[in-house]
Amino acid sequence: MTDDHTDSTAPQRHGALFWTAVALGWGMVLFGIVGLLKDSDATVPAGFGAWFIGLAIAHDAFLAPLVFIVAWAVGRVLPPMTVVPVRLGLATSALLTLYAWPLAGGYGKAASNPSALPLDYSRNLVVSLVVIWTGVVAWIATIAVRARQQRIDDGGQLPK
Repeated sequence: MTDDHTDSTAPQRHGALFWTAVALGWGMVLFGIVGLLKDSDATVPAGFGAWFIGLAIAHDAFLAPLVFIVAWAVGRVLPPMTVVPVRLGLATSALLTLYAWPLAGGYGKAASNPSALPLDYSRNLVVSLVVIWTGVVAWIATIAVRARQQRIDDGGQLPK
């Protein structure tokens, strides 16, 4: 047994922050369930249940394996210093695109209501993706510059 506190066989104890977050999270879940049932004429709990179960199955059968495969492939194909920034860029891009897809597609837009979906969401999605990937490139460039500076500081020769 070692003196450090990283023994994986020791039981894990959670602090006050953890239990506060658990209580708040379950409180929000309970609030949602009560609202779903209270307004059942508008929320259709059976339809929600079918969507909820269907989305859970779709996530576990398709989305999670796809994310795992892409993350694994990125780790195999790209240089080690680029893996984390690229994985985060891909995850952020995918989440943003999934969120913006209905807006960019104009679903819900009505000629009778010009204030519904008034912006150019497709252009804004592209601009946001450019910002994300500019950040990824800047992050990788910063890592490369720091690694080069470290080699110089360590007295290593740089390749010509």
